Amino acid sequence: MSTPLFIPMRRGNNLRQRLLGSPALARPRHTLPAASARFLNLMLRLACAQLLAINHAHAWTPFETKSLYVEVELSAAEAKKVQYAAGWSTQSDTELLVEIKNNLSGPLACHGVTVHLLNGSTVSKSFLPRLYVPNAATRQGAVGGVKKGQMKDFSVLCHCWKKPGDSVCGNPQNK
Repeated sequence: MSTPLFIPMRRGNNLRQRLLGSPALARPRHTLPAASARFLNLMLRLACAQLLAINHAHAWTPFETKSLYVEVELSAAEAKKVQYAAGWSTQSDTELLVEIKNNLSGPLACHGVTVHLLNGSTVSKSFLPRLYVPNAATRQGAVGGVKKGQMKDFSVLCHCWKKPGDSVCGNPQNK
């Protein structure tokens, strides 16, 4: 077994200087004076301490929305005001198209469709992303996997937004 090579570090015996060839290349060219380095270090520490000292800065997020409205299921009277239609596209006999017409005073968020098949089974499919229907508007969504000629009935799960204690659907965008 060989012993490791030990080169004592003395003035003039710098391995780095010998490998690079020149003493000017051996040390970094852009070094800060010690006072400048201490000043920058102090400023960085002060900036970090100030950010940590601000308590309300940690709670704020640009994606935060505060609204009085809550998403709720439609009542029976509201569900009667929404019109639904379903059918298949001409390009595909396994893609069910669902059309939703909103006659309510606020927008709808429709989550999915439950299809009752002729053989007695049910298939539930989600709209990805959810289907948003503004008031007095019509939107279409599609779900796959429901073959043409096998559907007996369908239902759509939609919600609207209401303020707590309110009985009428409202628009959370209106402040």
